[in-house]
Amino acid sequence: MSDILSLPPELLSRIMDYVPGRDLPNVCITCKTLRDVVYVDSVWQRKCKQEYNFKSILGWNVNYRTLYSKVLRRYGDLVGLWRRDFKYFGGLLQIKYDKGCIKGLEVLAPASSCVDRPLRKKDLFTISMASSETVQIVSVHNFPEEKDGRGGEGEQRPCILRVEKDETKGRVLEYRVTDKNYILQEENLTDLPVFSRWISTEFEDDPNANMYFPCYRRRGVDYLSSRHEYRWSPLELPSKDRVNVPIQPGLFKGTYSAHGIEILSLDYNDDLTEVTVTKITGDPNVPATKVSVYGILTSPLVLTLEQQESLDTLAAVPEHHVTEQSGLPVRQPFRVPARFERDNPDIPKFCTFRGRTDNKKNIPRTPHPLQLSFIFATSI
Repeated sequence: MSDILSLPPELLSRIMDYVPGRDLPNVCITCKTLRDVVYVDSVWQRKCKQEYNFKSILGWNVNYRTLYSKVLRRYGDLVGLWRRDFKYFGGLLQIKYDKGCIKGLEVLAPASSCVDRPLRKKDLFTISMASSETVQIVSVHNFPEEKDGRGGEGEQRPCILRVEKDETKGRVLEYRVTDKNYILQEENLTDLPVFSRWISTEFEDDPNANMYFPCYRRRGVDYLSSRHEYRWSPLELPSKDRVNVPIQPGLFKGTYSAHGIEILSLDYNDDLTEVTVTKITGDPNVPATKVSVYGILTSPLVLTLEQQESLDTLAAVPEHHVTEQSGLPVRQPFRVPARFERDNPDIPKFCTFRGRTDNKKNIPRTPHPLQLSFIFATSI
């Protein structure tokens, strides 16, 4: 031990980089020299970066040692994406570091039917230091903005945030607001001004609002009556930078006719022969967590414009009509067949890959087939 203590303090502090942060308090009680080394804030700054990828203490008003022991040890591993457990509808939560707090943001699909708009993010809760010894967790959820005596912009409410273990889902994050004035009852909710504001926010003067309203009415009642209580499971996004795939995996936004725009995750199997699109948000037809689109990539198709004129011409394409495709994708003409309902008016004229897929969307008695648009959600 005397040999170690003879080392310069700068070197001793670097040795502490190899000791887990949870064990550094034990190092402190060994001797005064090591205690002084452990108390150097740069040691804890590196621990925050190594173990929790925390980079800036700006706005926290505490040192790195306090931040590590009071906040990051308890809440640092919550940072990331979480999938909401909510009936058919699901949902998406992003937890990230912000100036002076850890912030939870509810990620919502674009309003109305404009799939090319960015995802929306609404502040849900913050974790911060009320003092050098006290951690404060508050709800800052004001969506839609309250104007009827149930809160207002910038209002904070105490909330409970805890992680539980589930046998099937692993970690489950629970969030609950206990303020009775914030809790909405399902009965007669559609008569409240808050419901009208929510509908107005979702539609944003969309000309197709009448088509969406029946589905959104049910969703709005469920969403608003449960806004005081959420449950999430961790969401692991597929790794990017895949080679020889038609499109990189990740989060997408997809149009689903009367159900509006939903958030999906696209991924491949290990040998890159199959593609799966899974719903992060959903609807009664295809709920969240279920597969929406499944495709086989081993049999690519190259079609002429004439073969794409209608469902009949597409159906006439032989099942064995495939094209060997290796190396660079084949650029080929693309058109939406006649009598398809177009969810996106801006239809590309070419595509780089085409294959047979199984669409799990189930709408009985649909008068016309649907063209569904998936656009990469770059805003996460």
